[in-house]
This record gives sequence, C-alpha cells and structure tokens, in this order.
Amino acid sequence: MTSSAALEVKQNLISSVGGEVTIPVPVKSRGFLLKQGRLIAIVKDSVFEIEDVDFLNRISWDRASGLFSIRRLQSKDSGDYSVDVNKTAVSFKLSVYDAVLEPSVTVASVSSERCTLLCAVDQLSGGTLSWYQGEVLVNQSSTHSTQRSLPLTVDRLGLRSSYRCVSANPAGNLTTSVDAKTSCTVQQRTGKNLALQATLIVILISVCLVPSVVFSSLRLLHLLCVYFIE
Repeated sequence: MTSSAALEVKQNLISSVGGEVTIPVPVKSRGFLLKQGRLIAIVKDSVFEIEDVDFLNRISWDRASGLFSIRRLQSKDSGDYSVDVNKTAVSFKLSVYDAVLEPSVTVASVSSERCTLLCAVDQLSGGTLSWYQGEVLVNQSSTHSTQRSLPLTVDRLGLRSSYRCVSANPAGNLTTSVDAKTSCTVQQRTGKNLALQATLIVILISVCLVPSVVFSSLRLLHLLCVYFIE
C-alpha cells in the first residue's frame, strides 16, 4: 500500500535488539502504519488490526494514547516507517542496534615503567570502545572498525589517575571502571611471585641431585624436594 497523503519531515528513532519503540504520532480512530510503503497495521473505527505477519504479537496500538508500539525488536526491523492519519503522513527512520555489552578490563602487560590495560567486549557492531582518564577521552576505536578490544598504556605517573572504559552505540552505553594502580601493582607482584617460585623449584631440583650424605644440612632440602616433586 502506498499513501497519497502529504509527507512530513522524517524523524529518527533509535532502539536496540530485544527492546521496544513507540511511534510518536497518535491515531485516534482511523489511520495506517506502513514500513517502506507496505501496510503493517491499521486502525479503522477504533479497531486495531495487524496486516503483516512479521509483526504478529509484536506490534500494539494503545486506544487511550493512539500510539503504535513495536516490541521485541529485531535487526531487520530497521527501516523507514510512516503513520498516515487525516491525510497526512509522518515519516520515521528506525535504527535497531545490537544491545550494548559490558566491557571487561584486563592487564595485558606490565613493567617497572608502564602498564597496558585492555578493554574488550564479545561483540561490537556499529559502536565504539572508549578510554577515559577522569573525564578526558584518551583513546577511542572507530565506529567502522570490527575491533573488539582497545588498549591503553599508562606510565608510572598515570597510575595515580582513575580510568574507565565505555562500550557504546547510539542505543546506549555501559561503563567499566578500573583502579590502574591497584590492578597493575597486583599483576606485577603476581609475575614476580611466579618467577620466584620457578627459581626456587629449579634450585630445589638441583639440590635433589646432590647426595644427601655429602651435606647433612641439605637433608631437609632433599626432603622438601621429594615432597614438591611428588
């Protein structure tokens, strides 16, 4: 179905997959809702009917407000819509984005001079990852990139600041904050502890190869070696 009504300026509507959107044009007793010229719902004499099976159980009309709503949105619902009422058609562009996922932050590498933090999400479509130092944007991915992670290298002085990673698209955003000083210090200590443990194991194994009768003082280390190896 195509409308011969006068067409008003298009408005933009934004939502996310699984969400809901309400068309902000009331139809009180008679009117039509179309998607790209195809009739999907009609109100006639205050009776509502769905004309497109793709929208069954997903589109509704509120008799009191006269507004159409579409719920459980899918990516394929994106497109141009229009409400035809009183010989006037108001056009809308609906953009349905993937739901924003909460980013995770890990320590990618650490040294005595700097620490690299890595912000990542499992999925990022049409959105961005951004690093903020306080309220200042310090790194951001491109909206056209398929990159699902974004690094941030912090020097020793920078460890005193607060940082947060934001995953965002036009439908919303989620933030993960990180204490860089605590995270990087813990990671560095963990690395040192692992190195120390590895060194001690090597020493113990070497001691185990020395006959215990040579140095009575090594007897205890020998027993410890046997304990760890077993």
